[in-house]
Amino acid sequence: MVRKELHLDEAIINALETEAKKQQRSLKNYLENLVIKEASKLEVPSKEYTKMMDNLLDKFDNNEIEFSSINDVMIRNGLSN
Repeated sequence: MVRKELHLDEAIINALETEAKKQQRSLKNYLENLVIKEASKLEVPSKEYTKMMDNLLDKFDNNEIEFSSINDVMIRNGLSN
């Protein structure tokens, strides 16, 4: 585990403490959870993206996806000549 020191304005600390209390957490626990949640969004690829792609691949494997030609797409979107 790594420890880091943060330098934050007192008003920011007060706002964070208020939110932590609303969630019935300590400031430390609130900040740790907040940082973990934000860091997970930075994963490449994200868990959400991986899950979405896995679902699409499963549908493809089970022939549950219908493909359209470029002409059909253009006609459907009013882009045909």
